Amino acid sequence: MRNSSHENRGIEEIVHLDSDQEDDDHLHSIEESHGNKSTMNAYIAEVERRLLVQVAQIENEAYELYQDYANLVGFSVRKGKQYYVSGTNMLRWKSYLCSKEGVKDERPRSKGTRKRNTTRTECKAMIVFNIDKDGLWRVAKFVKEHNHEFAPSNGKHLLRYARSISTEKGATIESMKKAGMRPIDCFNYMSEECNGVQHVGFSKKDCYNFINMLKTTLIEPGDAQNLVRHFKGKANTEPGFYFDIQFNQEGRIANVFWRDNQSRIDYDCFGDLVIFDTTYRTNRYDLVCAPFVGVNHHWQNIMFGCAFLSDETTESFYWLFNTFLESMGSKAPSSIFTDQDQAMANAIAGVFPNARHRLCLWHISKNAPSHLNSF
Repeated sequence: MRNSSHENRGIEEIVHLDSDQEDDDHLHSIEESHGNKSTMNAYIAEVERRLLVQVAQIENEAYELYQDYANLVGFSVRKGKQYYVSGTNMLRWKSYLCSKEGVKDERPRSKGTRKRNTTRTECKAMIVFNIDKDGLWRVAKFVKEHNHEFAPSNGKHLLRYARSISTEKGATIESMKKAGMRPIDCFNYMSEECNGVQHVGFSKKDCYNFINMLKTTLIEPGDAQNLVRHFKGKANTEPGFYFDIQFNQEGRIANVFWRDNQSRIDYDCFGDLVIFDTTYRTNRYDLVCAPFVGVNHHWQNIMFGCAFLSDETTESFYWLFNTFLESMGSKAPSSIFTDQDQAMANAIAGVFPNARHRLCLWHISKNAPSHLNSF
């Protein structure tokens, strides 16, 4: 670690300001009126000066200082390196980086591993805090220049740090769900109460995932045990029956897949084309019912397998498609038809890289008016 006085050479104007955080209403008024770019830039410069002279008492406070600044400017933060005083467990300094720092790891990945989009741009923006003998965190180095575009003002609420479902909001969503409201209606209600989606504090996807998490905790142990017992009985009495269950971190059932021997035979004959649909829901737990469907030589629908999913995240689809592929002897389909879901598309590209992914015509016709209504 270089001398802190040397690190401060790049820091320009420093002024003393209160440690009190800016009032949220003031921030919103600035952002809503930032059509005057110079006004917004002046406000950001003021926040930068506050950041440089701010003193944090603990690590989380220092982290939140930089996160608040990043959220205002329009980028995400991740934790960087840290250095301890030799021979002790006392921190000497710690860095926080722009999430786009570094380059993508291009090492070969194992088959079926999720392929992530490249987001790193070798951005050098960062902040380093020194921790003095009294345990106070002070800024020692600050690099504010980025080599990428920032999130627009109407997209800052989607940054990772800006999104969280508080205990109070979570309780409200849970109450609405128990009253029979759909996830989309829950989110729309919260948006209206907060005067816009940018003030809700979480995205529509976060709302869906929160409700899906509630569903997994609501599955009664007796029902889960009966399901496992049923599948085990099928596997013992029906040759070729296959099932797999994924559990969440709490040990509860999250996702389930099964197929019988006839499904495997049909897939061997007609599995070049697969239709995967997640528009169905179960009655009691509102789980996603996801059948794998094909067409035989009589133009009849045939079932290749089925799954119950607790959510529609990329991770769940990765697990499901890998499980389906394993159950079919690693034979991938040539073509797969789905609805227009990005999480699903990411998983298909990772698990079935050579398959032709096409969108269902019904979904295209349904969604076209909402995208073309201005033409």
